[in-house]
Amino acid sequence: MPRLQILDTFPAFEKYWRGVRSESVEMQIDRWEHDYMAPWPELLEKQKKNYSEIGVDWKRTARTRIFPRLRERLPLMRRIHRNLLRTLPDAWSRTTQALDLEFQVRFVIYAGIGVGAGWATRFGGQPACLFGLENAAEIASGKQKLGTAGTISHEIAHLAHDEWRRRAGLGGNAGFKGPFLQLYEEGFATECERRIGNAKSFRLRRGEEDWIPWCTAHRAWLSPKFLRDVHARRSVRPFFGSWYNIRGHIECGYYLGQEMVRDWAEATSLQEVAVLPEVGVRRKARASLSRVAERGARP
Repeated sequence: MPRLQILDTFPAFEKYWRGVRSESVEMQIDRWEHDYMAPWPELLEKQKKNYSEIGVDWKRTARTRIFPRLRERLPLMRRIHRNLLRTLPDAWSRTTQALDLEFQVRFVIYAGIGVGAGWATRFGGQPACLFGLENAAEIASGKQKLGTAGTISHEIAHLAHDEWRRRAGLGGNAGFKGPFLQLYEEGFATECERRIGNAKSFRLRRGEEDWIPWCTAHRAWLSPKFLRDVHARRSVRPFFGSWYNIRGHIECGYYLGQEMVRDWAEATSLQEVAVLPEVGVRRKARASLSRVAERGARP
C-alpha cells in the first residue's frame, strides 16, 4: 500500500492568526497571502486560479465571506483538524484497498479562502487531496458529525478516476467541461464513497439527516429540473456548490450523479464506467436521468 503523506499547514495558520486576530480584515487578508501562504506558493495560486476561472474576485470573497467569520469558526476548524489527523490513516488504508490503488497521494491541510472543504487535484507534481478547514467549518452543522472518512474517500476516488482515465489515454478529469460531465465526475466519486463502506458518513456529512430520503422523494422532480436547466443553458451550480441550495438542500447533483453512475455500473464494472468517452457520457446521461426519476427507492 502506498505510504500516507500529509502536509499539515494548520500550525502555521495558528501562528499567523495569533499575530493578526486583532488587525483589520484587510490586514488579515494581506498577511494570509504574503505570510501564511508564502511557503506554499502553488497552494496560493491554485486558490486564486479557482476564482479567476469563474470570474470572481477572490479578495472580495475573502473580505465578505471568509475572514469576518474566521474568529467564530476557529474552534470548529480546530476540531475538524484533529478529526482529519485521526481519521486519515484508516480512511486512506480502506479506500486504497477498496479501489486497489498503487499511486501516491499527498494530503494537504490548510485554511484558505473558501475554495473547498475537499479538493482533488495535483500538488507538487503528484495527485493530492486538499482540505480547506475554513470551508469545512462553514458547511458543517450542529447535527453533522465531524468525522471526515466520507470526504477523504470521495476525494481519493476523484484521483483514482483521473488516474484511470489518464492510463486509458482519455486525459484527466481537469479537462471535463459541461454539466453532464460534472454530474458524471461527482457521481463516480460519490458512488465510490458509498461502496467503500462509509454509508453513515455518506448520508450525514452534508449536515442533513434527511438528505438521501429528501433527494429520493423528490428525484422525479430533480432529474427533469437538471435536464431543463441544461437545455435552457442555466447554471447547474445550485446542484453542486455548498454555497447554493435547491429548496434548502445542498449538493443534490451528487445524489443524481451517484444514482446515474450506480445505474451504469449495474451492467458493467465501476472501472469500465470510469473510462467512458466523453461523448458516451453525454449521450447516456439524459436517458439515465429519466430512469433515475422513475426508479423506486434503493438501499
